[in-house]
Amino acid sequence: MHKYLVVVLCFFVCIGNFANSYGGEVKANYYLNINSRGSLYAIYINGIKIEDRMSESQASIFVPVNYAMSKGDNKLKVIFSPVKGRDGGKYDFIIGPKPTFYMKLELERVSFDSGKRSKLTLLNASFDMSEGKVISKDELNGADVNYSSDFVEVSRSIEYKEGENLFNSYSKPFDAYSIQSSFYVEDWFPDFIWESGQNLVVDDNLKNEIREAYKKIYKTLDENNYDSFLNYMSDLWTFTAESLGLDGLDGYLNSISLNKNNIRVHSPGVELAELKLPESNEDLHVEIAGKGKLVTVLPSPIKWARSDGSGLVMKVAFYKDQSGEWRVGAVF
Repeated sequence: MHKYLVVVLCFFVCIGNFANSYGGEVKANYYLNINSRGSLYAIYINGIKIEDRMSESQASIFVPVNYAMSKGDNKLKVIFSPVKGRDGGKYDFIIGPKPTFYMKLELERVSFDSGKRSKLTLLNASFDMSEGKVISKDELNGADVNYSSDFVEVSRSIEYKEGENLFNSYSKPFDAYSIQSSFYVEDWFPDFIWESGQNLVVDDNLKNEIREAYKKIYKTLDENNYDSFLNYMSDLWTFTAESLGLDGLDGYLNSISLNKNNIRVHSPGVELAELKLPESNEDLHVEIAGKGKLVTVLPSPIKWARSDGSGLVMKVAFYKDQSGEWRVGAVF
C-alpha cells in the first residue's frame, strides 16, 4: 500500500470507510493505478502532487485522487527522471533516456450508489529512442488502450518537455523530463480552497514568509494545541470531506483517528521531531504547485520520528490568501 496514503489524505490519521457515509454531491471515488519501471517520478493532477517515488524499480501503486479532481477539464503532469545508473552515492543518479522506461496510469471510478467500477487509461508512456522523446502508445501487449468511459474522456495529445526539475525529499532536484496531457470528467467536485490565492514567485521574500508559516503551524503541534492546529487544517479537511462525499468537517473528523489531547505523538514511539529548516535561503528548496498558488518546502521540515530517525513526514503546502495570510491548502 502507498506509504504516504495517511499523510496525503489527512495528516497522520486513518481513513475509515468513507464511501459508505457520503452526504455531498460527489457520486464516486476515483483512484489512480500507477504502474512504472525505470524512473523516479512525481505525478500531479491539477497541480496537486498525487504521488512521488524515488526508486526506479518496477512498482504498481494504487492511490485515491478525489481531492485533486475537478469537474470538467483536468490537467495531468508527470515529471520523471529515468535512471541509467549511479555515480557514487545513493542519490547520485545518472539521468537520461532509457529504452526500458515505461509508465501506465489508469483512472478507476467506483460509484457510491452501485459500487460499479469503470477504468480507463490516462497515460501509456515509454521512450522512443529513435526520436529521443517520450510517446504515449495506443496499444499495450497487443491490445488497444481504452481512453474513454461514460464519465471520463482523455485527450489523445501529450506535451513532452525537457529541462525540468524533479523535486524530492532527499537531495537537490534531479534533472528531469515531463509529460502533460488532459482529461475531462463529468462528475462534480468542490472547488479547490487555494484557487482564489495569490500567484507565487520564488524569491527571498517568499522563502522568509514560508519559513514563518512552517514555524507557526509547527508551534501548534509542539505545544499540543489542538484547537489552533484545527484552525489551520479545518478548511482543507472540510474540502477533503466534500471531495470524498463525507458530511462536512464533522463527517471527516468522525472518519479519522486522532488523539486530540496529544497531537505531538503519531503512534507509540513515534513523536514530533525538531523542525528542520535550513539556515540560509540558498539551501531552502521550495516547490511551487497548484497552478502557481501552492508552495511547499523540500525536504519536509515537519516529521514524526522514532528513536532511530525513521518516521512519517507532513508534506504540507501553503497558499497566500488575498489578505496576505498564509493558509494550509494541501497535504501532498
